Amino acid sequence: MSAKKNFFVSLLLIAFFVSACAIKRSKPDFKTFEELEQTDTQMEFPITPGGKTTPSETALTKKNGITLVLGGAGIASFATVGLLKRLKTEGVKVDLIVASGWPAMFALAYGSFKSVHDLEWFAMRLQSEDFEKACRIKKGTDLGSLSKLVESFLKKKELQDSQIPIVIVAGNTENEKQGVFDSGDWSTPLLKTLPLPGLYRGFPEQNGSFPGVFDLQSFGVSEARKRGASPIFVVNMYSDYLNFFKDSSQKENPEKPTIRKIFLASLRKNIREEAGQADGVFEVELKGNPLDFSRKRAAFLAGSQKAVQIIRKIWK
Repeated sequence: MSAKKNFFVSLLLIAFFVSACAIKRSKPDFKTFEELEQTDTQMEFPITPGGKTTPSETALTKKNGITLVLGGAGIASFATVGLLKRLKTEGVKVDLIVASGWPAMFALAYGSFKSVHDLEWFAMRLQSEDFEKACRIKKGTDLGSLSKLVESFLKKKELQDSQIPIVIVAGNTENEKQGVFDSGDWSTPLLKTLPLPGLYRGFPEQNGSFPGVFDLQSFGVSEARKRGASPIFVVNMYSDYLNFFKDSSQKENPEKPTIRKIFLASLRKNIREEAGQADGVFEVELKGNPLDFSRKRAAFLAGSQKAVQIIRKIWK
């Protein structure tokens, strides 16, 4: 009996040793920031420094919400979807969104839909013609119009009906004064902020003085500051748009600057000035044609990665 007992004890010790080694070698549930930046937006647990905890124990839930100031043009603007989806998944409270350019459409959808998955579905349905109809306007004519797809998805007609406060900053439209909208019908301010020159509409090429031709507003950081928002994080999605026209502008006669050159230079200056007032600035750049709709998924992922960087900033 003693020999048999010793045999069973030895088996138990061996089993314990093997299981302990397996536990030690197994990958923990928690992912580092570096690992998170390589994943898609399908996270189902909150990011936690040092280990896995419940949402009530994370630093994020102990802080006030954040304000997002979003601005951009072209496909990089689809990063808004990945950004908002990741922040929502990780339990980051967004108190206010101030949007200009194409991100304004996704901000409106985020405030209208019940789920961030609906937002992603909406974004995947959007095609070039949906933006072309809204952006292709000519000098001296009325604003464009929204496509049936956009109207069918965005059921809420008033800005104040959004689940999260949204402010649309409308600028960059020829002969249109800058406007800030936080209530009333959202379709008019959206149509004013979408059509940047160069995307579905031409740049005016006649020479002349710049003032009065365009009313620039790349971001609404100053507007967010007026409302007492803090902290304010800017996500800049203009880089692909600006770089796309940079080469063609450089080939022009430097002694005869066109309105296009002046517009792009002024937009860059406005971006620097507005971003300088923020608590953090994050840039999305896909390095390609701003109208390449095949890169929507790449934009989603880029936005998700910027969300992780914002979370890192919050913890500092």
